[in-house]
Amino acid sequence: MNSKERALRAFNHEEPDRVPLEGIAWGEWSYPFLEKVLLPHFRLEKVAGSVIGFTEELDLLARMLGIDFRAVSSDPPTDFQRRAVSDPLFHNPWGVRVAPDTLEDEWGIQRQLNATRTQSRIVKHPLKGVNSLDEYTFPDAEAPGRFDTSKKLVKTWRDEYAISAIWGGDGFFSQAWYLRGFEAMILDMQSNPSFVDRLLDELLRFYVSIGMRFAEMGADILCIADDVAMQTGLIISPRLWRRYVKPRMLRLVSAVKQKGMYVIFHSDGNLEPLIPDLIEIGIDALNPVQPECMNPVKIKELYGDKLCLSGTISMQETLPFGTVEDVRNEVEERIATCGAGGGLIISPSNQATIDVKLENFVAVYETAKKFGRYPTTQPQPAPSQASINGIPTRHTLRRHEGDEVESHG
Repeated sequence: MNSKERALRAFNHEEPDRVPLEGIAWGEWSYPFLEKVLLPHFRLEKVAGSVIGFTEELDLLARMLGIDFRAVSSDPPTDFQRRAVSDPLFHNPWGVRVAPDTLEDEWGIQRQLNATRTQSRIVKHPLKGVNSLDEYTFPDAEAPGRFDTSKKLVKTWRDEYAISAIWGGDGFFSQAWYLRGFEAMILDMQSNPSFVDRLLDELLRFYVSIGMRFAEMGADILCIADDVAMQTGLIISPRLWRRYVKPRMLRLVSAVKQKGMYVIFHSDGNLEPLIPDLIEIGIDALNPVQPECMNPVKIKELYGDKLCLSGTISMQETLPFGTVEDVRNEVEERIATCGAGGGLIISPSNQATIDVKLENFVAVYETAKKFGRYPTTQPQPAPSQASINGIPTRHTLRRHEGDEVESHG
């Protein structure tokens, strides 16, 4: 059984030969860990260019870890790329350099690296303060050059790996507030619904067009990444999410599933109130199922016949602060309690920051390959709601007054 067969069996809630393995989200939080820790360990050269799966080094690394998926993304148009640079330290790596450590992407969003140059934050929202969208030009989903790289990679990987595709940015809520500003977007949802409706409809057109192109080229999975939750609950109310985001996600999901694609939804945090809605609109898998926020066993018991769990291994506690034995115990426990019947994909529950221990990170994959063979052991009783492997399931998220924290999941 090759990686593609193994991964898609899990999506179909069938037991493959072993639990499939995913990689970390190859984004800017991960890049320092990749460059300074992981690649030297495997004696690979420094990654050049984007870190969304477009380099030979990353493909070799994924092979060494036993990862069963490969990721592709749409690019900015060719004419934008000629003016821009690709810097993997930024949340959106492609951008025109407008100031030191500051890039402006094709949407007009400007991001600046922080003082440690380990991640970026938004410093300019192009729609902030405007009253109409008439003067704003949305990117063209069909612009020349947008799919040149992804077409080549899908053709290379499609027979061997499950290919997940993303449009080079985040989903409806996140991208909307990146454009508008967080506070302004929340206020608009309450008092300016016509503006929000038009903005999200424009995003929907862009996303559907790109999703259909991915389906046509043979990608298996569309990834929708849209952080709508934090450690303790949702960022926006279920009512607002159902009013604005849900109907548009339904149209997007329905369009690509009619073409045979699966859909995985990514959001950090505790989004339990929305899980039934996600299932209703056709989401096949949930990522990353952070164990600090949600009990994976509970999610498996409630929704495991309809929803595949992707991730689940603690990136906040076990990987940076635990021992190799802690990691092994958590991976084995997750397989025993969530792996029966398929529907489980193991990976760290988010991007690997520089404080993650190398030996712990590697142990995730080594343990899953060794103990993730089917048939798994019988499911064990669920851990208490208070802890999983001693990891608290509730943490307090602290933000400084006025901070706008971009999605980095």
